[in-house]
Amino acid sequence: MRGEPIKITRGNESIVKREMYFRKHEVIIDSKTCKGCGTCINVCPEDAISLKPAVIEDGRLKKNALAIIDEKKCAFCGVCSEVCYFNAITFKIDGTVSRNVLGDDFPKFIRKVDWNDVLCDPICNLCEMSCPTKAIDLGEDKDNRYELITIDLPEDAPKKLIDRFNDALNKGYDECVRLAEEYPSVKVNKLDKYRRSFYFDENKCIACGWCQGVCPNGAIVKQGIYVGTVSIKNELCTEDCRVCMDVCPCKAIYGSPVRVNSSYCMICGACKEACPQDAITITREKIFAGLGHSGTWIRAIDKLTNGESYTKELYVRGLNKMVGSIRSMFQDDKKEEIKQCIKNTEKMEGGI
Repeated sequence: MRGEPIKITRGNESIVKREMYFRKHEVIIDSKTCKGCGTCINVCPEDAISLKPAVIEDGRLKKNALAIIDEKKCAFCGVCSEVCYFNAITFKIDGTVSRNVLGDDFPKFIRKVDWNDVLCDPICNLCEMSCPTKAIDLGEDKDNRYELITIDLPEDAPKKLIDRFNDALNKGYDECVRLAEEYPSVKVNKLDKYRRSFYFDENKCIACGWCQGVCPNGAIVKQGIYVGTVSIKNELCTEDCRVCMDVCPCKAIYGSPVRVNSSYCMICGACKEACPQDAITITREKIFAGLGHSGTWIRAIDKLTNGESYTKELYVRGLNKMVGSIRSMFQDDKKEEIKQCIKNTEKMEGGI
């Protein structure tokens, strides 16, 4: 039996839930985390989500726009939680956080951060410090130890002595100690060190690119969900308005007149939704995601991107379906049937 959907508020959370005899569904929106980007609105198959407008005073943002769910329209599919860039929406089934009910037919968006430990400077923590969502945690890999050897030489040590100890360093600690026995003023130290560990919390990471941008050695490469552009018509902006700068979760908008740093822009759309002058245009050309098969996924692509991406997805779906059909024809249990069909065709056409 279908239960009646209800909406309740608990602290910062707005909860829409439906309880039935054998199953309970919940969609939870965290007002502190939601940036009002509108992505969930574009993908909702029931048009059950709207935005509560941002609160703006004297050209500054006082409160973000907020996604609001109409409990009477919500189908409890969980698609909105799948696409939320800020993990502000949680979908639960029977009290457990779950994926959308369409499964892989509505694929996960792909965002990732790759870290190269070889290139990482062991005393640098710029990525951790610059991350706007505190998603990065640098630490020590206790399973990956190495020895750090240092040599204290006198300030007036001759070049010949320095060269001898450099050669000894290449041979290891024992060789350095043996050489130091000849020079009482030289001290050899050995410390146990651990390789760096790099952890980023996918539930916090928004793939904004700050970690990649500040890394001096190119040890971090990020991939966001979208490829596209954000353009601002400065002629429409009022002189003292800074709403887009206030709302930007990755600090990619700056200056006067305002500009967008594409290296850090995640193309979420929060600035567009908050702009009181409608001066911002978002163009998404590509979405990094798995291959989906549902109508809800195709509809989402059409709304989130331009028509070219929509057409490509349809083409790939059709191509994969055709390839799958061809592969199935050559399965072992089909081979004899195909051979017999070929023989029958040859006889009908006078073949030998």
